[in-house]
Amino acid sequence: MNLFNKDTEKEIVVIAEIGVNHMGSLEWILKMLPQIKESGADAVKFQLFTPDFYVSRSNVDRHKQVSDLALSKDDFLKVKKFGDSLNLPVFATPVSHDWVEFIAETCGVVKIASGDFTFSPTVEASLKTSAKIIISSGATSRDEVKTFVTKAKNLRPGNDYLDSIALLHCISSYPPPIEESNLSAITDLKELTDLTVGFSSHFLQDSPMYAAVAKGARIFEIHVTDDRKRQDIRDHALSRTPDELKLIIPQLAELNLSLMSGPKCVQPSEKLLLNSIRKGFVYSKNFEAGHMLKIDDISYARPLNTDFLSASLILGKTLKRNVEAFVSISLTDFN
Repeated sequence: MNLFNKDTEKEIVVIAEIGVNHMGSLEWILKMLPQIKESGADAVKFQLFTPDFYVSRSNVDRHKQVSDLALSKDDFLKVKKFGDSLNLPVFATPVSHDWVEFIAETCGVVKIASGDFTFSPTVEASLKTSAKIIISSGATSRDEVKTFVTKAKNLRPGNDYLDSIALLHCISSYPPPIEESNLSAITDLKELTDLTVGFSSHFLQDSPMYAAVAKGARIFEIHVTDDRKRQDIRDHALSRTPDELKLIIPQLAELNLSLMSGPKCVQPSEKLLLNSIRKGFVYSKNFEAGHMLKIDDISYARPLNTDFLSASLILGKTLKRNVEAFVSISLTDFN
């Protein structure tokens, strides 16, 4: 899958998830974007929504909170324009279904949240656009994943299904306990869907991200904030700062390189040392010219002499010069 100018078959893609950590402040966002760009992230993501289509007004406190966090279209377009100037792709999650078309047209990539995995208005509206889709699978079952696959293949048949959709393993707890990371699901999701699979981390620890690379994750969504100690909303605690991303992203890339190989074979750097680390034949004692070499006259030490790999080529041969113990045997020592 080609995503944010990267081929996920060869490279890891890292998405910095600001979400609503901006607390509704456009000024905060514009200050953070250059730092995120410098961290090495490939894109930055937000959450866009209409409060009435997100949280019921019956939940008075929560409705007020999300209303304070909501970005307007004008604000988001300013963010998108600034991101473009930094060569930092900006996109978003339509946390309410009425934002799908705007995000698809404005960004070309739509992220579907785990909570909407089974929500047909958002899923179907997204699949009917031409945008690429990244969908998180937190708190979903294998049967629900199969249902999504059927729907996606119907709305995006053939290669369009494979080339335009990515599926992220995710645990929808904030944060989840490490023993519930269930990273084997990454392999399972790949086999179940044939899609490009990634990992959206809500963990306080970094280790699940590194293990996820080995399991085959190609896209990483990492929450980002300016201060993990902030308590405005829960996401700050499970986020990473741009400075922390600077450490994490190169390590993900290094792990990816270490896994980009095939079956067991001798590596190019090993070939340079191969003969020096293997043992060849040496004399077990001092011998004078005219001595006929027997099996007990042979011992072993590094390096390997590739002129002959079998003792049968020298046994029974007569030395034409004196030789010393524990010196490498050469075919030129014999008549």
